[in-house]
Amino acid sequence: MKRWSKILIVISLVLMLSNFTFAATPLSDERVKEAKQCGIQEVDVNSAKELIKKGAVILDVREYTEYVAGHIPGAIWAPRGLLDFQAYDWLPDKEKTYLVYCKTGGRGAVSSCDLKKLGYKNVYNLKGGFNAWSNSGEPVEKGEPQGMGKGIKK
Repeated sequence: MKRWSKILIVISLVLMLSNFTFAATPLSDERVKEAKQCGIQEVDVNSAKELIKKGAVILDVREYTEYVAGHIPGAIWAPRGLLDFQAYDWLPDKEKTYLVYCKTGGRGAVSSCDLKKLGYKNVYNLKGGFNAWSNSGEPVEKGEPQGMGKGIKK
């Protein structure tokens, strides 16, 4: 009897977790759509290069393994969860220009919107994200994080 109880509990948990996974997908898509409607400024690779030349702070909001595998030269690793909670400490100047990117643009859009809501005035999201940057033949660095997320692994 105890064995069947355990099996039923495990099956119930698996079903519940799978429902959460399926429910989260549209929410994520909806969050990206909402972020793009909050007034963020999206820029292409050429415009991003101009912002960088003018001194924009580059924020990579991807995961640790993505950053280490390759990132825009000079980018600060600022994973989404950390950025949301540490922006005031690590990015005290709300007047500076910030270029945000992720892999394809979705997480970057959400992070850009969050920074705008926190009062940062000059925030730009790289349209197409790191994929657009690397596919256009722009330089890429590999290696450990510098800046905000430095020292945090995975």
